[in-house]
Amino acid sequence: MKRFEGKLFGAALGFSFAGPIGALIGTALGHLFDSSASEKKVMYTGTAQKELTFITSLILLLTGTARADGRVSTAELEEIKNFFRYQLGYGAAEFLIIERIINKSFQKEVNLPEACAAIARRTSYEERLFLVRLNYQVAVSDGALTRIEEEYIKQASGYLGINDYDYNIVRNTFASYRKSASFGPAPGPAGAVSPYTLLGLAADCTDDDVHRAYRSLANKYHPDKVSHLGKEFIDLATDRFNRIGEAYESIKKERGLS
Repeated sequence: MKRFEGKLFGAALGFSFAGPIGALIGTALGHLFDSSASEKKVMYTGTAQKELTFITSLILLLTGTARADGRVSTAELEEIKNFFRYQLGYGAAEFLIIERIINKSFQKEVNLPEACAAIARRTSYEERLFLVRLNYQVAVSDGALTRIEEEYIKQASGYLGINDYDYNIVRNTFASYRKSASFGPAPGPAGAVSPYTLLGLAADCTDDDVHRAYRSLANKYHPDKVSHLGKEFIDLATDRFNRIGEAYESIKKERGLS
C-alpha cells in the first residue's frame, strides 16, 4: 500500500470532494495510513480507532438499509460503494479500506442507536439530513422501496435527531417507489400546520419568543448551510427557509409587530 501524508492528505482529499463529511472520512483514512505498519497489517492508534468508529458506523447505517428487508441486491451494494468511490472521490488505495469495511459490515449486527450516535457526534444537522436521503437512495436503487426499509430509515432518522418535518420532506421525494398500498399516504411536510407550529412555538408565547425562534430557524435552515450537499438539499433548505419566513410574517401581522 502506497504511503501518504497521513491525516493532512486525508483531510485535503475529503474537502476536495465532499465537504465536511468527506473530510471526516478523509481524515480517518489519513489516520489509518499514518498507522500502517506494512501492506498486510495496520496498527491502529487510539485516534485512528475513534476515526475508524465513525467510518464503520456510517457504513453500518447504509448497509443496514440494504439488508433491512432480508436481502441485499447488487444495485444496493453498488450504491453504497459508489457513494465512497465517486461522490467522495476516493481512489484505489483509500477505497480498498472502505470496501473491506463494507464487506465485513454484512457480518455484523447493526446497533442502530449506537451507530447513529457515533455519526451524530461528528456531523452537522444538515449533513445528517443528507445521510437520511442517502439511505433512501440505497433503498430504492433496486427499483422499489419496501415498508421494512422505510421503517428502518425512519428509525435511523429519529436517532440522528432529524425532526419529523424535515424527515417527511425527504420521505416524500421517494413516494413513487412505494409499491404497496399498505404504506398509507405520505404525510405532507406543510399541510395545515399553523405558523406557530412551524416556528416551534405555543400560541401564547411572547413577542420576544417569536423573534428569537425566527432568527434561530432562519440561521439553521439558510440555503447556504447546505450548499456543499448539492442542489436537492439547497432546494429543500430553500423551501423550509421560505416557509419559516412566511410563518414569521403571518405572526407579525397577526400581532401587529414591526
